[in-house]
Amino acid sequence: MFSTETSRKIWTEENMVQKWIDVERAITEAQSELGIIPQHDAGVIIDNLSLKNLPIENIHEQAKKTGHLMVSFLKAFREACGPSAEHFHLGPTTQDILDTGLTLQMKESHEYVMLQMIELESVLCHRAMEFKDTVVMGRTHHQHAVPVTFGFVLATWAGEIADHIDRAQESEKRWLFGSLSGAAGAQNAFAEICGIETARKLAGMVCKKLGLNTPRIDLHTRTDRFAEVITNLAELCSSLGEFGLNISLWQMSEVMEAEEPYDCRQYSSSTMPNKVNPEPSEQIQGLAALTRSLALAVQSINMPGNRDGTRITIEYAAIPLSYMMTSKALESMIRNVSGLIVHKDKMLENIFHPNVLGQAAAERLMIAMYGKIGQKNEAHKLLHEYSRKSREKKIHLKDLFLEDEYMSKIFTREELDKLFDLTTYTGTAAHQTEEFVKFLLTKRAGRQ
Repeated sequence: MFSTETSRKIWTEENMVQKWIDVERAITEAQSELGIIPQHDAGVIIDNLSLKNLPIENIHEQAKKTGHLMVSFLKAFREACGPSAEHFHLGPTTQDILDTGLTLQMKESHEYVMLQMIELESVLCHRAMEFKDTVVMGRTHHQHAVPVTFGFVLATWAGEIADHIDRAQESEKRWLFGSLSGAAGAQNAFAEICGIETARKLAGMVCKKLGLNTPRIDLHTRTDRFAEVITNLAELCSSLGEFGLNISLWQMSEVMEAEEPYDCRQYSSSTMPNKVNPEPSEQIQGLAALTRSLALAVQSINMPGNRDGTRITIEYAAIPLSYMMTSKALESMIRNVSGLIVHKDKMLENIFHPNVLGQAAAERLMIAMYGKIGQKNEAHKLLHEYSRKSREKKIHLKDLFLEDEYMSKIFTREELDKLFDLTTYTGTAAHQTEEFVKFLLTKRAGRQ
């Protein structure tokens, strides 16, 4: 319910420790290449840097004694490596390894979520074109407004996802960084060991080995970069939640314009055998609420001075959970949109729903009347009044017009028949859909 299998594999303790190992290996290799530590000892360290030699259980045992995440890791490695470990972790502080390791996990999860977003964008574009001419009633405030096309609705969703893709890509330049800043960010130990120029060069080499950008200045206090990522995920999930809300509303028994795909082996209720509930769409709405709360948690991190431990508990809960829940929301929405069962006949039937009594044609009638009398405000006032009478007397709006002497002089029956045929009143919906999907597909080709 909360994650995909792929995402869970990224956010395991084992993968977290593997990323620490990757960071420490890059530091050791770079220090060896720059002559900061003996090559022989660097070789022994690198040979022993593996999950095989650093099982999670050993780190857990050390944590019981030390009460410190990174010290537990270092002590477990010292036992596995032997004397050469005296040249291990020379200069970096805990936050260097944690932040860079976390960034590597985020990078892995980010790439997976990006692929999912691109897939959802593609599915939405495909289905938008499939239904670009399928007329459906547009609704505002849960009430009939004016018709659009179903493809138009899906194309607007595709545009929303395209913008989320852009935001995710654009933010990479602010968070995809490694960190090798030392205790308080000024690389004190590194400068003491090898000099200022070499210390700066070392940081660049380590980041390059890890496939990350090199920061121009210390990032230890910059929790805003992680907050931006999680806020972007929360906004993405909010969009998905809104899509899910609409799908669940379309599936209402009284509406039934579209349904989630439903396997014959699925069950929706332990007591009502007839139920076919849109639970995946509802769950997406729940995931959206959760990711928003996690974004708020990351945004609330404030640390005195150079840093403290406040961030650790928040980041190591909020960041993995946000990515995992986002991946699940995307997976569910891809399934729902690609398999969405669309009832064109019901969409058509709902356009002429008897409860509406033709009042959804009011805007079209107002514009037509303006064309006849040249007074838009007067036309609006009259249509407002006629619509009120239609509701109160429960008489179809067209019948009121036909009975009214003034309206009969303005419109012929034939004109009214055409004006009340709302299947021909979809504006530029189909045109916008086709034009916009073409734009998105061209943009996507450029992205690749």
